[in-house]
Amino acid sequence: MGIDRSVLAEMQRKVQKELAERERKALEYWKGELEKIYSKRHQNLSTLQLEIKGLIERMENRMRILKKEESSP
Repeated sequence: MGIDRSVLAEMQRKVQKELAERERKALEYWKGELEKIYSKRHQNLSTLQLEIKGLIERMENRMRILKKEESSP
């Protein structure tokens, strides 16, 4: 006696839909952050590079936090 295939398929569909929605929201957020940098009038290349580096550091920090949460019980 197992889970009905249609129930399992429905659960998989719901999980995939939820994952896609979360990914969409994450991409929208980071795209917005990048658009803010892009829209600024940078005086020179080095200020643009600093802003991009700051964004990269924020993304790396967020990934570290997620990895810690993933590995903790």
